[in-house]
Parts: sequence; structure tokens; C-alpha cells
Amino acid sequence: MSMSEQKKTETLSRAAGMADDFDPEKAEAFLLKHEDKEWFSDFATLLRMLTTDGYSLSPSTWAVIAGALAYVVFPLDVIPDFIPMLGWLDDAFVLGTVIATLKNEIHHFKELYEVK
Repeated sequence: MSMSEQKKTETLSRAAGMADDFDPEKAEAFLLKHEDKEWFSDFATLLRMLTTDGYSLSPSTWAVIAGALAYVVFPLDVIPDFIPMLGWLDDAFVLGTVIATLKNEIHHFKELYEVK
């Protein structure tokens, strides 16, 4: 197995593990705790931007989003994810940076589609 195939296999395995570890009750509790915060609203809007028919994202926006997703899913991080809680800090930083980078586009989408 070549190195790139090995990394691909590790990444897919990690993604499958994340899906297996998903806890709907914890997700619901997280939603209720953070739904009134601006960063959460922006993140939810970013997800809507990706799934809204007729809304076209620029190639640079796609590149930013794809890069962030690759970093979060890829097994090699600045702070390894196996370190409890600390391991997700760099992932949260990357996602926060994406939201800050795309703030203008998120705001435009909210105005265009009257999202609150």
C-alpha cells in the first residue's frame, strides 16, 4: 500500500469512527446550549450555504471549506485528536478561522435569504 493510499484509508477509518461515536443526545444538548450564539448561527448558515439549491459558492470559498474539512478529518493535526479535549482545540480554531474568513459571504447569504 502506498503512503497516499494508507493516509486515505486512515482518514476514511477516522471519519467512520466519528460517525460511529455520534451521540444524538449530546448533539441536541450542544445545540440548545449554543443556538443563541453568533458563531453558532454563522456555522449553521455556512451549512445552509452548502445545501441551498440555486446558491453558488465561489471557488475560493469552496477551497477554504474543503481545506478546513480536510484538516479536521485528516489524522495528523497540530494537536493530536487522541488527547482528550485538547486535541480538538486546533480543529475548533480552524473552523473559527473559516467562519471569520467567510464572514462577509455568510452575511450576504443571510441578507439574501433572510436568515436570522
